[in-house]
Amino acid sequence: MVNPRYRPFNGNSRKPGAKKPEVKLSDTKTDFSLPKTDEYIGSHIKSDLAGVPVSNKSYEKYYKDITWI
Repeated sequence: MVNPRYRPFNGNSRKPGAKKPEVKLSDTKTDFSLPKTDEYIGSHIKSDLAGVPVSNKSYEKYYKDITWI
């Protein structure tokens, strides 16, 4: 018996899709700029993460009187 709900024209079709064109290495973008970094909101008061100095302004203000040993 044939399934009465089977319709080969739906997304369930077994026909192969259209082939995408090949991307050549010479067509890729080589000169681009990174997006602007967001303001740091983590838990470090003042630190260096992966060569980037970061600090949390509100923590700096709150812990300004503490001396670190």
